[in-house]
Amino acid sequence: MVDLTQQTDITTFAHCYGGIVEIDLRQLLKQQSTIRHHQAWTSQRRVKRAIPDIDDVEWNSTLAYVHDRHAVFTFYSNSKDSHQRTHHIKKLHGMLPTLNSMQARKPNLYPTCVCRRCELENEDNDHVWKCPSAAETTTEIWKEAMGKINEWGVQATNSYNAARKREYKRAVDRGRQVPRPVPIHWWPPSDADHVRGFSSIGGARAVHSGSPALDRDEKPMWNVSDLLRGITPLSMLTEWSAVFRTPMSIAKTVLHKFVGYLEAQASELIWKPRCSATIAWEQTQGISAKNKTSKYTGPRGDWSQGYGYITHDGFSATIVAQSQVLDRTATGGWCTEEFGL
Repeated sequence: MVDLTQQTDITTFAHCYGGIVEIDLRQLLKQQSTIRHHQAWTSQRRVKRAIPDIDDVEWNSTLAYVHDRHAVFTFYSNSKDSHQRTHHIKKLHGMLPTLNSMQARKPNLYPTCVCRRCELENEDNDHVWKCPSAAETTTEIWKEAMGKINEWGVQATNSYNAARKREYKRAVDRGRQVPRPVPIHWWPPSDADHVRGFSSIGGARAVHSGSPALDRDEKPMWNVSDLLRGITPLSMLTEWSAVFRTPMSIAKTVLHKFVGYLEAQASELIWKPRCSATIAWEQTQGISAKNKTSKYTGPRGDWSQGYGYITHDGFSATIVAQSQVLDRTATGGWCTEEFGL
């Protein structure tokens, strides 16, 4: 290994946080940009309002869903990618155009905000994922994801063992004396292990069994609806690592794939059908795209539930200034009306 401090032909060294930079400076700057962008995003007030415990979120996985697995610092973009990122961001922030926010914005068009699927409760960003009409779909998505855990676990374990072998080979090639890595084996968890692993998630036991079941915690911090929105809790990662009896990196990979599957399927099988039902109801009410995009100067509706945000007990209502809101009509069945971030 080359000691840069002993090189007489190098007069200047790059330092970062008191240490010499031994990697490509361009790569270092890219990493700094990524960290800066992520930190600025997680520090926003709207993120803190929509997410109960921002410190208990595994942000690398959560942001990977938002950016559709593309690096933040790249300039990769197209219309489909932009549309998907917009949907992911609004879903994570609790800013999807649900009927409660649409009624508040244009009460002349929306006399009611009752969910058009169950027709029992008012529709907000929380109800979308907890609607009784979506309960069976949620259970099916959950069981499909649980059925893939062993496959994901084997893949993650093989990748982990291969990475350790490469590290061992590099160390030996450099003349270092290091112990040979012991291969890690994946042991398929039992159903009881699975239940113990996700018991910290509110409603998970009921979804897993397909019937009403009490939660382990009286007031769980996270719910199944949070997983459907793409949030990966750190507390769940810790419990899964103990259940799988594997290194944390393997449990992290499996949980990342698990939550990613739930998030993607929820958009396809819960949100899109919700949009279809809402569009069908709008057509019966004579609400056209032109009506929704036309300027409205009359009195606004009730903002007590916040403009599109998920409001939890103890949170004050949030009002967003109209000057900060841009409206446009989205296509492709994702939603009936989109509001700018």
